[in-house]
Amino acid sequence: MAHRGSLWLALSVLGGVGWLVLPSVHAAESGSDVTIRGEVVDPASYLKEGRHGPEMTSETYEAADGGQTLAILEDGTGALYLLLGEHPGDDPSGTVYDLVNEHVTVTGKAYERGGLKGLVPASAQPVDAAPAAGTPSAGETPAPTAPAAGR
Repeated sequence: MAHRGSLWLALSVLGGVGWLVLPSVHAAESGSDVTIRGEVVDPASYLKEGRHGPEMTSETYEAADGGQTLAILEDGTGALYLLLGEHPGDDPSGTVYDLVNEHVTVTGKAYERGGLKGLVPASAQPVDAAPAAGTPSAGETPAPTAPAAGR
């Protein structure tokens, strides 16, 4: 019987400690209206191998056509937002499908749960400027800028 009491005490203490070290779980807030600038990517290639950029376009289309949901790799922060449908059965990638591996400005509702970020896109427009610093394509070295003539 002494063992049962000791076991109960040990489990009680460990259970109490467990509550202290478990991360808190936050319910996702209702979507926040956001505008995000970034690259439309295949999240599988990016997460597994860090691959993105214009050289990935045909592979990204292949992934999307095979059912992979696309994502936005945010310029500056490197945050990855998986695209979400507004309703079950909606195509979450339809808004950005024609813009794969391009830099875009996307507006929509952002959600976050357990460290995972998602975005229900409302609109997407291509950005003509180069990507922001901090998000070069894998293996890409920025080219030096030539000085303007006459200066």
